[in-house]
Amino acid sequence: MKKILFIFAAALLLFTIYYYFRHPLSAIAVIHGHTIYLELAVTNAEKEKGLGYRDALPANRGMLFVYQNKDRYGFWMKGMQFPLDFIWIDGTTIVDLTENVAIDTPAFAPHVPVDKVLEVNAGTVQRLGIQVGDIAQFTQ
Repeated sequence: MKKILFIFAAALLLFTIYYYFRHPLSAIAVIHGHTIYLELAVTNAEKEKGLGYRDALPANRGMLFVYQNKDRYGFWMKGMQFPLDFIWIDGTTIVDLTENVAIDTPAFAPHVPVDKVLEVNAGTVQRLGIQVGDIAQFTQ
């Protein structure tokens, strides 16, 4: 009986790992009525890699970095192949913006503490008219 339970648990674990490898955690952000489909960066490894080592990011897509505590988290452009806009968020309020960050930009951080950071293609902030004080609504 123990052997069957072990095999079942191992199979379930392998299926779960395979599923989340093929289907990363995701969410949706809505800002000014515009939908942005998000990958979530939750673990330290996901946060370190971010959008690095990709050729491109489809339009209306982004990566949301989620933190347990508010802080002025530093970011870099390691491994990036395309420029980004950074939307710095406290709760659901956009509190800072860093636009058109080039791939060779050294480390940088927001001006105020945040608990979420949204990375999108460069030009998205301007194209959608996103401003400090706007609200980002998140769903899964």
